Amino acid sequence: MTGVPGPVALLLSAKLAGGVVMLSAALRRRGWRAVLVSELADDPNAAACDGHVVVAWDSADKTVAAAVERAGVRPAAVVNMVESLSARRAALLGHFGLADPSPGLVSLLDKAAVRSAADAAGVFPVWWTAGSLRVLAETGPGRYPVVLKPATESGASRDVHLLRSAEEWERTVAGLLAGHAEDLFVVEEFLDGEEFSIDGYVIAGRFEPVFVADKPDHDTVRLRDRGLRMSPPLRIPAETVAGFVADLQVLVSGLGLDSAWLHVEGRLGAGGRAGLIEVNPRPGGGLYPSAIRHRTGVDPIELSLSLALGTALPVAASGHDDALAIVPLDAEALGVVDCRTTAAELRRLPGVVDAYVIDGYRVSTLDKENFFAAVMVTGRDERQLRERASGALAIMDYRVSRGPFSPDLPGNPARPPR
Repeated sequence: MTGVPGPVALLLSAKLAGGVVMLSAALRRRGWRAVLVSELADDPNAAACDGHVVVAWDSADKTVAAAVERAGVRPAAVVNMVESLSARRAALLGHFGLADPSPGLVSLLDKAAVRSAADAAGVFPVWWTAGSLRVLAETGPGRYPVVLKPATESGASRDVHLLRSAEEWERTVAGLLAGHAEDLFVVEEFLDGEEFSIDGYVIAGRFEPVFVADKPDHDTVRLRDRGLRMSPPLRIPAETVAGFVADLQVLVSGLGLDSAWLHVEGRLGAGGRAGLIEVNPRPGGGLYPSAIRHRTGVDPIELSLSLALGTALPVAASGHDDALAIVPLDAEALGVVDCRTTAAELRRLPGVVDAYVIDGYRVSTLDKENFFAAVMVTGRDERQLRERASGALAIMDYRVSRGPFSPDLPGNPARPPR
């Protein structure tokens, strides 16, 4: 293991997710060493860490822990921002005799359990049911429209479906049964209003909202993010946000959550009722951390790390009052993204505060969001935000190709090689 002497934190990652590069740098600034634990022997994020342990995430908890021990690693903390690995984090903490500074996070893995907790607490009332897909297929929801989604591991809107009729239900479920018959799914009432998100942290059992954004361009057919995500929100009344946060506090207390950053998604229903979509035990992804820092001065990555290490002491911070919007770009064809536009080029455009581009992004399924790029713009109002976002997207030069000997799949027209 490389690096200067210091306590060791395990950084958990699956499918290259988990914010490894940012977290490793933040750990080093605090005098910690970072050891990556992932399933990829050639994980490109390993270069940013002081060590790397390769594991099979589908193996038993004791097998994963044994791999860490064989590598001669004795961790003092376990840091994780991948929802599907929350139970692994808890198991590793227990195996190495470490106290869990963020109790209750495992409860967020099961969306049915969260719905049950909300019902027990008397908040976020919606019609819902859950069970194996095989059983749900036999009974049907008996009402529409409904949302069908996995009870666990539905990140990036994977296998999430809005079904408006019995015909759509039967067709969609039939397509899923072959590979997911015994998997647990949730079926819930669809609220057809504006979607929004709230980021904030829980300390001493109290949830403190930090950043609220609405999604006026949300794809209500595929239930995926699209277009602008704006803050402050223009279509979600302040009193609605306040009521939602009050109900969320009741749920947080019921689940026993503490010392954690939460990214919470909600949607408006009839009469302005705000319903809960899901609670994620991490900051919003993509450019959300950058947007939160810009608007509030709070660094969600640093604070999340402090919470995971059990050293969190929130400090007063101030940000900017200007409106901002995050605009992701989704690859909508199978293949490899070849993007000639760079993040540096995007950042030079008027109003663009931040951007990222993942050149070489691999699209292996269209059953989820595939955001390979995004920009963050600021402006006076929604009109200027849209103008600046459109200007940034207009220069995006990319194509999605199946391979060196296959024709290009649809993308933006490519300019001549430079």
